[in-house]
Amino acid sequence: MKQLICLLVFGLFSIAVSAQTIESADGVTVEIDNVSKIITIGGSITETVHVLGMWDNVIATDESSTFPPQVFRMPRVPYVRNLTSEGVLSLEADLIIASDDASPVTVIQQIRDANTPIILIKEEESLDGVTNKLKVIGEIFGKEEQAASIINETTKKYNHASELRNTLTSTPKVMFVLQARSGSFMAAGNDTGAEKMIELAGGTNVFDSFYGYKPVTNEAILAANPDYILVMQSRLEEVESGFKNTDGVNLITAVKKNQFVAMDGNALLGFGPRFGDAILELMKELHAELDIEF
Repeated sequence: MKQLICLLVFGLFSIAVSAQTIESADGVTVEIDNVSKIITIGGSITETVHVLGMWDNVIATDESSTFPPQVFRMPRVPYVRNLTSEGVLSLEADLIIASDDASPVTVIQQIRDANTPIILIKEEESLDGVTNKLKVIGEIFGKEEQAASIINETTKKYNHASELRNTLTSTPKVMFVLQARSGSFMAAGNDTGAEKMIELAGGTNVFDSFYGYKPVTNEAILAANPDYILVMQSRLEEVESGFKNTDGVNLITAVKKNQFVAMDGNALLGFGPRFGDAILELMKELHAELDIEF
């Protein structure tokens, strides 16, 4: 019994002193000595912590996190770009892991001033971004092997999609719709995650005359005449209804053929651990001629 007590005490002591330092995406060096109670902020951050087997340590997520489904049964802090220090600090977390677009910056500083470690992870809409996210979070938890395994599997699927693109004989036109309200549609332009995913899946984004996500006129939609309408699953009903009940745009190919593609928002746009699967899933929807298994 004495030996057991000694081992337990030694183990606790080791945890207390074997702190590691991780460089946050904003250049701040963060010391970590306890990961018992974690808050995750950002959909892909939450997914990555989950897939690395640390879910039991998560006490809260932010409102942008929608996967795994358990997030809806636990405390939630405000949306990643609208954080409040009071809401976060009241949960008394040992560690906060957030995407680097977490804001306002003043709130990030207030959290650090309260001596709560917060690490920002760089968000990049690419395979390199997914890989970096897994590596950094894997290092935080000592899960480097698990992270490497997921990176390897994701890279295989990414390369498989690349090989399939080389066999394609068509490039369908795709319009990603972020939201539809009162016959008005907000679409993805250049330099967006939606555009990158469309291209990786062997399609072409119909709007390249603007950057980011912006409202587009019905005349522009008619002129673009997309073959497919891509939408987040949570917005499918409003988008489908908007197109089918709006004169003019209900004549485009995508509507006449009922070619609406709905996908989980975090999988499609999160560039997290489901990145490889999301490319292949979208590719399968856009290219029925391909026999894709994943």
